[in-house]
Amino acid sequence: MNLLQTSKNIRTTILKMIYKSKSSHIWSAFSLVDIMAFIYTKYFQKGDKVIFSKWHAGSVLYATLAEIGKIDKQELIDTYCQNWQKLWWHVTLWTIEWVDATAWSLGHGLSIGIGMALSLQQQKIFVILWDWEINEWSIWEWFMFAPQKKLTNLIVIIDRNKQQAMWSTKNIIGLENLNISLSALGWNVQTINWHDFDEIGQAFSNLSNNKPNIIIADTIKWKWVNFMENNIDFHYKTPNEEQYQNALQQINT
Repeated sequence: MNLLQTSKNIRTTILKMIYKSKSSHIWSAFSLVDIMAFIYTKYFQKGDKVIFSKWHAGSVLYATLAEIGKIDKQELIDTYCQNWQKLWWHVTLWTIEWVDATAWSLGHGLSIGIGMALSLQQQKIFVILWDWEINEWSIWEWFMFAPQKKLTNLIVIIDRNKQQAMWSTKNIIGLENLNISLSALGWNVQTINWHDFDEIGQAFSNLSNNKPNIIIADTIKWKWVNFMENNIDFHYKTPNEEQYQNALQQINT
C-alpha cells in the first residue's frame, strides 16, 4: 500500500467527517496521520494493541481504521459525532472492536499501555501520546517504571507538534530537552521528522530489543494544508465551505 496515498485518503476522510459534523480538533488529528498510516499498514501485527491516549484526535484513529477496511468509510463520515456513545472525538472502548482502550483524560493512556505490556509480553503495545499531556505527573511515574521492568514490547510515540490548546508548549512547560531526560531514565529514544516516511521506516528498524522504546515525532498541526498549518485558530474551529474545498484540493494535489 502506498503510504503517501494512504495518508492523503485518511486526511480527506478526517476533513469530511469534521466538516459534515461541524465538530473540531481536526488540527490535532492531521499531525498524527502519517504516524497512524505507517503503524497500521506496515508494522501492526495481529494481537498488537494501540492505546490512543491523545483522545482529542480520535477522528484520525477512526479514519485510519476505515482506510484499512475495519469501519465503513461513508457511514463514518455520515455519522461521526452524532452520538457520544458511538464514534465521538473522545476515543471510547465500547465504540468499535478495534478500539483497545478508553482515554478520556489526558495522561491515562501510558498507564493502560504499561499494564498491557506487562501482561501481554509477546505482543507489541503502542501508546500514542501528545506533548501536551506530558505535563501530567502520572506520565513521568510510568516513564520511570517502564525501563526498570524492561518492557521491550512497549513502543511509545509522542506527537511533538509543540502546541496545546491556544498556546505553544514552550510557553507552558518547555520540553526542549525531552530526549535527554528520557534517555537518562533508560529509554531507547529516537527523534524524527514524522512526515518523512523514510525516517519513519528507519526509526522502526532501530527499535531496541533491550529497552522500552520512545519515538519523538516532530510533527506539524494541519500538515499539508498551508493556510492552516500551525494556525492556532483551527484548534477548535470548523472549516467553512471555502476553506473546506481549498483544503480538499491541497490534500489531493
